[in-house]
Amino acid sequence: MTPTTAPTLADLALRAATLDDAVFVADMWTALRPDDAQDPVMTRYWWEHPWDDSIWDRFIVTLDGCAVGHAAQSHPRRWEEMPERYARVVAELLPEARTHERLVSLIAFGEARMIEAGALRATFWAWSDDALKVGAATARGFREERRERFWELDLVANRDKLERMTDASRARMREQGIAIRTLAEEVDPDRYQKLWRMSLEAEQDVPTTVPHVPMPFDGFKATLRTPAVREDRIWIARVGDDIVGMSMLGYPPVRGTVQTEWTATARSVRGKGVARALKCETVTQAIALGVDRVQTDNDFQNKPILHINESMGYRPRPEMVQFIKELAHS
Repeated sequence: MTPTTAPTLADLALRAATLDDAVFVADMWTALRPDDAQDPVMTRYWWEHPWDDSIWDRFIVTLDGCAVGHAAQSHPRRWEEMPERYARVVAELLPEARTHERLVSLIAFGEARMIEAGALRATFWAWSDDALKVGAATARGFREERRERFWELDLVANRDKLERMTDASRARMREQGIAIRTLAEEVDPDRYQKLWRMSLEAEQDVPTTVPHVPMPFDGFKATLRTPAVREDRIWIARVGDDIVGMSMLGYPPVRGTVQTEWTATARSVRGKGVARALKCETVTQAIALGVDRVQTDNDFQNKPILHINESMGYRPRPEMVQFIKELAHS
């Protein structure tokens, strides 16, 4: 879908992005929100290895020949996997180039591209405290749909508490016959397939408006092999032959805060403390590695994991807002 000629919007021009542009895009996001710094190595990795098998359409925004922003759109590779036909629109500019008119024009560009691709609805994300971006989305007719809650855990201040919680969780797991270990210690030849199937089941229970499209196995393997993840830092739970849970932190190779990448449990062990036990192991390991804080995020309606976060000592940060718009087709 990439145009053969560069389009212009307001006083901006766009060109198709290449993998080499991932560094600029990561730098742009970091300049906008230093507390949520984006790692350039990880940005390029996900451009090369999209975990969800979506089709991505990426552009670099320029002003007077200089890169000042990023516009992107994505949608499922096969619409039959999502009959509701949701697509995602991304639009952002460096702080010095950000204006209401420019953001509105970039959002409109993304909408038009997704209408051309056959989308019926568009989603757009903005931080709740970013009045300029929220205003641009609203101006384009987007409405707030749901929120993602972000958290940070001070590992220094909460160290004693976390160590006590970890000891208690280990005892509870032993009493229930649930084995907790790292993926590096797992010898089951089918471990990756089992983890994938368990994760697919868990994902279906995560509250959402945009329907979940099942992650392909290759995409799941990509999440386990990023530059930020190691198998000796992925914690799993087993009951007999079944893998019933996992949790892992991502350690950015260049910059950024250590983050929870994914925590999931099988329905068969819900209510047994498995998610808490796994999360405790990840943060206890992080403490041993000298990490002073970790961050995570969860849907605002995911009550079980929100409760775990609060009990562990996580403190809320600004939220992200998901906006949705019905796309008009001529």
